[in-house]
Amino acid sequence: MKKNKVYIIALIGIIIDQFLKILVRHNMNVLQTIPLIPNFFSLTYVNNEGAAWGIFENSTIFLIFVSIIAILWLQKCIYQETSWNYIKILSFGFVLSGIVGNLIDRLLYMAVTDYLDFNIFGYNFPVFNFADIAIVVGISIIMIDEVRREVYEYRHKTK
Repeated sequence: MKKNKVYIIALIGIIIDQFLKILVRHNMNVLQTIPLIPNFFSLTYVNNEGAAWGIFENSTIFLIFVSIIAILWLQKCIYQETSWNYIKILSFGFVLSGIVGNLIDRLLYMAVTDYLDFNIFGYNFPVFNFADIAIVVGISIIMIDEVRREVYEYRHKTK
C-alpha cells in the first residue's frame, strides 16, 4: 500500500513538471530571459540536449537509455523496500517524478526544457527545471536517511 503512495507522489510531480514546461514552451521563445529578481533569478528558456552542467551534450538517445535503466533500478528498489516511512515514500516519489519528467521531454522533444536560471554571487548557475529539483531533493533525502539509519544502528549496536 505504501508503494502506491510513491506513485501518487511521482504522478503529482510529473504533472507539475510538465505543466511548468508547457507554460514555458508556449509563452517564451528559446533563449528568452525574463528577469524576476534582478541579478539573482530569471526565467530563461533553454532546450537542453545534454544532462546537468552540459555534460553528455547531444547525447539524447544515450540519456533516454540511462533514464530507462534508472527507472527500472528505482522500480526494483521500490519493490524490495521493506521498511517504508514517509521520508522514503517522498524521496522515492520525488526521484521517480524527476526522471520520468525529463524522460518525457527527451522522448517528445529530443531535449529537456529548462527554465530556472540563478546567478549566485556572480556565478551563473546552469539553467534547470522542476524535475531536476525533484531528483536532487529526492536523492539527497535518501542519502541523509541512509546515513541517519546507519548511525542509529551503529549507536544501538555498540551499547
